[in-house]
Formats: sequence, structure tokens, C-alpha cells
Amino acid sequence: MAIEIHSRAFEAPMIRGWRSRRARTAGQRLIAIGDVHGRWDLLDALLKAIEQHIATTPEVPSRLIILGDFIDRGPDSARVLRFLRSVTRQSERATVLLGNHEQALLHTIEGDTAAQRLWLAHGAAATLASFDTPPPQQHEFGPAFAVRAAQAIGPETIDWLRDLPLSLRIGDYFFCHAGVRPGRKLDRQSGEDLLWIREAFLADQRSYGAIVVHGHSIVGEAEIRHNRIAVDTGAYRTGLLSAVILDEPRNWVVSVRQTGNPGQSSGVNTNALATATQSWLSDT
Repeated sequence: MAIEIHSRAFEAPMIRGWRSRRARTAGQRLIAIGDVHGRWDLLDALLKAIEQHIATTPEVPSRLIILGDFIDRGPDSARVLRFLRSVTRQSERATVLLGNHEQALLHTIEGDTAAQRLWLAHGAAATLASFDTPPPQQHEFGPAFAVRAAQAIGPETIDWLRDLPLSLRIGDYFFCHAGVRPGRKLDRQSGEDLLWIREAFLADQRSYGAIVVHGHSIVGEAEIRHNRIAVDTGAYRTGLLSAVILDEPRNWVVSVRQTGNPGQSSGVNTNALATATQSWLSDT
């Protein structure tokens, strides 16, 4: 499988007020990656492209944010999970946010039959296969499948998922998986909206007091709006995984695209990539 790397610069959106100004990052370089959905190969390639990019820029403290929905649909959810657990253990500058797919997994292992069926309808079979376990038989929904799924994924990973935050605010940027409810303060948002909202948020033109950086709703390329930045470019079906690098005074979209037929998954060890990522987070 061949990988193409693309990058483009953009100006930070404006923060509106009695004296409008460009959004600021509190003196940090903020790197937000959209929905990975089990595409370990693209995540590996994107992190290496980001490392190469920031090596050409002034040294600034960096922060890595994963915007949720890193499991399901793609073939390597187990490997993505191992990497994310490893990098968050190694660096306090890496933050992983919960997405609605991870929430569905957590509800599944609690024995919620409706959640189990919802999860299976949205790509869970690929996640189960990555843990070498088959999807449930029709008679197995409920507690039996909950136990089997929990055993396959493992208690340490489940505890890690349960502890993931729903949002993160740094400077003039607010990070979450899906978006926010218009008209409600950012610190009063519901978990349901942060994980699931779509049209009410996407269609809204008002300012929120911070620029909302989100995934969840697929766009052809990362979109920079006056009030939000959309980063989910549909990696599992388009072969395009994107990140935004918010780095005063210049900001960048960095993307990797699979070209040609999918090849072998990256053979890079998850701990090795986590150590390499922690290194460039610490070096800046």
C-alpha cells in the first residue's frame, strides 16, 4: 500500500468580541487527529508525517488530542487501542477523547442488548475480529455476549476506556468528538451531545466563545469554519486520515491518503510508535 502525504496552511479562525482576534493556543502546539476507526496503518503514517512536519518548525510544547471513534469498521482496532493506551501512559501531553463508538462498546459490555445490536450494526464485527473473537450468535445477545466481549478486550483496556474524557479546552479551542449544543455554555454540554450531535451543530453559525474542533461527521477534507474545525475525513472508507496542527501564528492540515489497493498493516510495534511519539511530544 502506498501513502501520499498532503499539507496546507490556514489562518486561525477569529474569536469574536469587542476586540476580535485570531484564536490562540495558550502557548502550545495542539495536534488533533480525526476518527481513526481501526486504521492503524494510516495512524502510523500520519504520526510520522506530523513528526516530520514539526521538526521543521520552532520548538513549542506540543499536545496530541485524539477526537474519539478510534475503534470499529477498520481492521486493526486492537492495535490502535494498544497504541493509544501506551502513548497516554508514557506522556501526559497525549489526550484521547471518548467517541460514540467507544461508548457503544462500554454499553455492550454492561449487557445492554439494544447497545449491542447498535454496536454490531456500526462496525463492531471488525473490532471483535481484531481481538480474534467472532460476533455474537442470535441467541447470545445480552449478558453472555457482554461477558465474552469483555474477556476479549480485557479489563485494563475497559477501565482505560471508562476513564476517557468527553472534552478538552485549551486556549481558544474546545475539543470533542461530535460537537456542541448551540445556545448552551461549553462547560454545560451533555455527554449525549458531545458524542452524538450532528445537524443542529453543523448548521449553526453562531460563535461559541471558542473554536470547536470535532470529528464524527465525515467531510471530504478537513474544514475550517469561523466557529468550528471538522477533522473526520472518513479514514475507514476513504483511505484519508487527517489532523490539524494549531500552531501560532501558522496552522496546518496534515493528511495521509492510501493510494491503490490496501496492503499489509504496518508492522511497527505499538509500543515502539508510542515511545517515538512521546519523544517528539517531549522534545518540543
